[in-house]
Amino acid sequence: MGSSDKLNNMSIDQIKSIMDILQKASDAYLYILDLTSNVYMIPEKLTKRVALDSTRIENCMDKLRKVIHPSDWNKLEQDIKRCVSGEQELHDLEYRWLDRHNRVMWISCKGTVVTDAEGHRLLIGKVNELGRKAKADNITGLRRETRFRLDVESLLRDNPESIRYCMRIGIDNFKEINEKDGSEAGDEVLWELSKCITDVVSDNVDVYRLVADEFMIMDTVSAPYKDPKDIYKQIKNKVKKLVKEKEYSKFFTISAGIMDKDFAGKSSNDIMMLSEFALNEAKRNGKNQMALFVQEDYDGYLRQLDIRKELRRDISNQFRGFQVYYQPIVDAQTHQLIGAEALLRWNSDKYGNVSPVVMVPIMEESGLIIPVGRYVLWEAAKKCKEWQAIMPNFHVHVNLSYVQVHKGDLMNDVNECIEEVGISPTSLVLELTESGYIETDNRIRELFQNFKENDISLAIDDFGTGYSNMRYLKEIEAKTIKLDRSFVLQALTNDYDYTIICHIINMIHSVGSTVCMEGIEYDHELDKMKGANPDMIQGFLFGKPSSADDFKEKFLING
Repeated sequence: MGSSDKLNNMSIDQIKSIMDILQKASDAYLYILDLTSNVYMIPEKLTKRVALDSTRIENCMDKLRKVIHPSDWNKLEQDIKRCVSGEQELHDLEYRWLDRHNRVMWISCKGTVVTDAEGHRLLIGKVNELGRKAKADNITGLRRETRFRLDVESLLRDNPESIRYCMRIGIDNFKEINEKDGSEAGDEVLWELSKCITDVVSDNVDVYRLVADEFMIMDTVSAPYKDPKDIYKQIKNKVKKLVKEKEYSKFFTISAGIMDKDFAGKSSNDIMMLSEFALNEAKRNGKNQMALFVQEDYDGYLRQLDIRKELRRDISNQFRGFQVYYQPIVDAQTHQLIGAEALLRWNSDKYGNVSPVVMVPIMEESGLIIPVGRYVLWEAAKKCKEWQAIMPNFHVHVNLSYVQVHKGDLMNDVNECIEEVGISPTSLVLELTESGYIETDNRIRELFQNFKENDISLAIDDFGTGYSNMRYLKEIEAKTIKLDRSFVLQALTNDYDYTIICHIINMIHSVGSTVCMEGIEYDHELDKMKGANPDMIQGFLFGKPSSADDFKEKFLING
């Protein structure tokens, strides 16, 4: 005899007594709904969560309507009617209740229809709060990532074409809100943003709260179509209006990453990963904006990750594949060699010769530029020491990354290098890219002052490509200013720019600094730009970057 048959032979009071005993050992809320008399029997602990004031509720459907979310009432009512009519014997729904503070709580309600000894049709089952199983969120009233994964996996498996888009929204400065105003303020912002989102999207569009400050909107063909870019703009405008109404007491902005095609063959993990990439693209591009997922961009991102992995492997393997090339720097008037700029090259087993334009940003972002910067400094210093046996006044320029300056122990590295190699500090020129140092704090100024006190020269590289601020001459006290080729090209074709560059060089000379003009490639360029009175020239006209052996052979032995 089955359990339902046994219940059929019991009275409703006997069934309730058994459930009262079971309730003490259960986290769920056990219930009996008498479908015949419309009486709902619930445990006392449920009355403390929702606005139901008795454990026995007469005319329950009218009273339940007050605690069920309005958007979910119709589907619940229709399901119960099918149980009353005998059309179905099982009840299994996820929907929203409103707790005593009128906050949303997602629940899973399951039950089975039985007939008691008196002939009453009873729906007997249990209610679980999904928020306690990480399937729903009691802060925002939205379902959680677990539920999203289940929902999207079902659609991806059965009908991926039905998914129009998935939009992942993140709060740009959520950590600052929690740190400044506390977690309660953060919870309030999460709730307010969830309301902004649900107010904009249609009722049939699913909204979920993911990890921390992130939300997911999944739109399917079951809802009227709205352009996701317009949806984001509407949500963004609501947030802007909300922040203004709160008098900017809790200022925040939102970014979004949107996937709007090619869902076939994807998994829920793919959706989570690719939408996160799109969201991060929006944040990398300046925040408070949206970005569409583009497969080509993602492929490029994966390639960057793989290049970083290859870089790390070769760095750990005694800088395998790395080499320092040297480009000559000559006196602008005599064209005699006076030094060289050290330039990093890397030949990867997997990718071949990788351009510095590609690898340097990857190394800066990952911090790998710090050990590689040491490698270049030591290699350049050793070659400079060796070549000074041929040309005693030879000096070498070494590029510095802003990461080395801000995060490395640069002064210690330079001092160690000078001591171990046995080179004069005056033989080293450290080059700083202009745009990377427009904001220099006291610690950085102190570092530059230490360089000066130790007779280590500084040069500003690529002058004219960044902010072109003459304040560098005062704050950094650079010995040399290197004028970028793009700046030089303008002066070659425009008399006004030529006049400007002449004045700039005169000002640099007036404070005791020298000028190196970069990118001179042809004789006619040299002829014109010599009239601007630079001190040094660096460019293909006098030599391209070459290996140490080739540089020595061509410029020092046979030069």
